[in-house]
Amino acid sequence: MPTIEISKKDLCILTGKNFSSEQLAEMLHYAKTTIESADADTLKLEAGDANRPDLWSVEGIARTLKGQIGKETGMPRYRAENSGFLLKNAGVKARPLIACAVVKNLKLDYNAIKQIIQLQEKLCENFGLKRKEAALGIYDFDKIKWPITYTEAKPDAIKFVPLDMQEALTPREILQRHEKGRQYSNLLADEREYPIIIDSAKQVLSMPPIINSDYTGKVTEKTKNVFVEVTGFSWRFILPVLNIMVSALAERQGKIYSVRVAGKNKIITPNFMPKATKLNIEYCNRIIGTRLAAKEICKLLEKARFSTKLLGNSIEVSYLPYRQDIMDERDIIEDVAIAYGYGNLKPEEAKIPTIGKASEFIAARNKLTELLLGLNMQEIATFTLTNKETLLKKMNLPEIEVVEVGNPVSATYSCIRDSLIPSILDFLSQNTKKEFPQRVFEVGECYDIKEQKTKNRICIAVTYKDANFTEAKQVIDYIAKALSFECNIHEITDSRFIDGRAGSIKINNKSSGILGEISPKVLNAFRIEMPVAMLEIDLDIFS
Repeated sequence: MPTIEISKKDLCILTGKNFSSEQLAEMLHYAKTTIESADADTLKLEAGDANRPDLWSVEGIARTLKGQIGKETGMPRYRAENSGFLLKNAGVKARPLIACAVVKNLKLDYNAIKQIIQLQEKLCENFGLKRKEAALGIYDFDKIKWPITYTEAKPDAIKFVPLDMQEALTPREILQRHEKGRQYSNLLADEREYPIIIDSAKQVLSMPPIINSDYTGKVTEKTKNVFVEVTGFSWRFILPVLNIMVSALAERQGKIYSVRVAGKNKIITPNFMPKATKLNIEYCNRIIGTRLAAKEICKLLEKARFSTKLLGNSIEVSYLPYRQDIMDERDIIEDVAIAYGYGNLKPEEAKIPTIGKASEFIAARNKLTELLLGLNMQEIATFTLTNKETLLKKMNLPEIEVVEVGNPVSATYSCIRDSLIPSILDFLSQNTKKEFPQRVFEVGECYDIKEQKTKNRICIAVTYKDANFTEAKQVIDYIAKALSFECNIHEITDSRFIDGRAGSIKINNKSSGILGEISPKVLNAFRIEMPVAMLEIDLDIFS
């Protein structure tokens, strides 16, 4: 989960209330955050919900707390004035979509600028998937000559001074020499021309999604007015990022102005037109386990920064579009429960006239876990949801049918895995700087689309400079002996593994898994430098 740093003093100023340390720790639960550490005025917070990027800044947290303490209730009112500002989208193949806004009359201090930079980074890295789906730029409005053009430039056709440098560089040189250029060069690796934002005075504002110019793209305490833009491929990512940043600036008393984008993808942004859904009162009480009256639920929703309207047995609930996490009424019910207070909910003892007992499968799984822990292996847990790139492309597999989420909140979690191997390789790729050898395993669910059912599997991975097929085979042989089943290995060819170092696992004469050394092509895709030996078996044979 994302972690953010805020100033306690800044939070108190924005909410208009001084909190004691104990009060603040309690109140932050309403904003789905917890205090990880505190050092004088600086609080390090852990965000508890990856789907609420509007809470990844002190401004978003303050907006939520103002509702809970009754200072401001109901849906926030943000309005974008029609400004006449124009951006021409000349048709950029690399990143075709752009949305913009202008915010004026800001009073920025050290804490405000720190929050802007932090929110920009969190939105781009976490919600925007490392700038792939959304890259956000903020500029000193008063240094820009309107109208602006979003266009393309050849690698050596133009020069500008990138942020935090003094030398003018071409786009090609920026990708080679600038820190951010090297870090995000993969986003433009296959492009012949690079995105450029330039004003009518031919002053380059930025090279999305890489870096702003040092002249227009530096926001300081002297900056009063800003221009904000977000580029990408899908409005589903771009518009929430823009709305979250602009609404955060509005919490700093900024006045919002719209920008009209002309070209193939015409749009006027930002758009704070409220969205609405209906909440069934009886269903809400049944899910939470309460007997709240309709007016009580409305009051709780207004504290959670929704607007409400009673419609007989239901409530019409309105909210601003930066709440992109709301899919159906259950998401609204969650906010009702948070506002009511989880501590106020009374647990009920389940009345089940049976005696619990571990099934054969659970008993075998527990025994297997004990065996692996005894081999000095570490158990991990990864998400059941993944994405097609991790599941297929990185695994050197052809495009095949997988179970995809109809309307995913994030492209990172857009399909259900059919194997644990990609999940564990992704885990290893995030721990390449840790001590080796690394020996990990996971017991988890996968979906077999051919048999159309969920399967329980165990996957084991060993990685260090000498990891090999033999070590993986020794593990399965040890497990077979300990659990008293017959195990045979038959050589196979599999694009995920090195030729001649992969085998099919048969348990009691039934095909039950696979093992081998991961191919260099797959390791390169995950940016893993050490050899990896893995095995995966179905646990359903024990049931």
